[in-house]
Amino acid sequence: MSRITVDIDLNRVEGDLEFQLDLEDGVVVDARCIGTLYRGFEQLLIGRAPRDALVITPRVCGICGTAHLYAATRALEQLAGISPPEHAVHVRNLCLLAETLQSDLRQTFLFFTPDFCSPGYAGHPMAAELAQAFAPLKGDVVRGCLSATRELIGIVAIFGGQWPHSTYMLPGGISQPANHRRLLETRDILVKVREWFEEKVIGGNLDEWLALDSADALFRWQEASSTRSSSALGLFNRFARDIGLHRLGQGSSHLLSYGVNPLPDGSGSVWPAGFYNGDTEQIEALDHLQINEHVRHSWFLDYPGGRHPWAGETIPDHQPGSDCYTWAKAPRYGDRVVQTGPLAELRIAGEPLTGCSKTPASRCQ
Repeated sequence: MSRITVDIDLNRVEGDLEFQLDLEDGVVVDARCIGTLYRGFEQLLIGRAPRDALVITPRVCGICGTAHLYAATRALEQLAGISPPEHAVHVRNLCLLAETLQSDLRQTFLFFTPDFCSPGYAGHPMAAELAQAFAPLKGDVVRGCLSATRELIGIVAIFGGQWPHSTYMLPGGISQPANHRRLLETRDILVKVREWFEEKVIGGNLDEWLALDSADALFRWQEASSTRSSSALGLFNRFARDIGLHRLGQGSSHLLSYGVNPLPDGSGSVWPAGFYNGDTEQIEALDHLQINEHVRHSWFLDYPGGRHPWAGETIPDHQPGSDCYTWAKAPRYGDRVVQTGPLAELRIAGEPLTGCSKTPASRCQ
């Protein structure tokens, strides 16, 4: 029996993450998720004035700083018992969605689809079509993605004055209101991005695409038009299914969402928070107290078991040669490994293309 270790570097666009897979006769027998960079922002905030977090946390990341600013602002509001006005909630949601859409598009077309242009697929009948669309920094879709996401981030700059590392959110509101000029500039950006998205990514009308209620309906819609079939999404689906990607790489069946787009009255989110229990196939109310972080294999000072983020510690303790291998913690929901992100958010919200009915609290099929 032969055993080999495969190193996978995921630093193609941004971030500091690697995976190691141990293979025995072609079967994965162990895997490690390796955070390669110690940032230490938790330590930087100790002893600081509370409002310093509004300047420090947006610098955690050069792609998703708006999310970190929002988290810091909401934490301060909760500590002080402050509820932001409706106007501020709408502007915050707008900027968060602009940054999220930027991240999702870049993750897809700058991070994932370049693998479709691997030399290993050079002999595939779709190789030329894939290269024209997805070749790194050269493909039509890739170049369009770079341009469209630069436009999107302009929305954050309209309200925040700059991006990244904006500091326009603060406890109780925002620093720039949504006046007519800012709204017109934002609408102009969204019109341009929608035109690109409809032409290049889905090859059709956005409203038609959003109305699709099943995977079969999606495939019929794409196959009914050569424009939709040759779009980025059509090409993605055709190639991925041809090489069997839809049958590989299944993750945890447990999904978690904190909710998307908080409602102005504080009663919840447009897309609700929740926990999808893969064992029962039921959506349960989110209980954040079940979230705990483990550091057994991290280069942090060890503590027994897992701790809620409120009680956790992030004290560096680099030990080369030990069985520790990462600067990342291992979060759990109770004792479960869960998935977060767009798929979890959509499924918990009842998005039919994920296999759920329209009713968020219903059983998913």
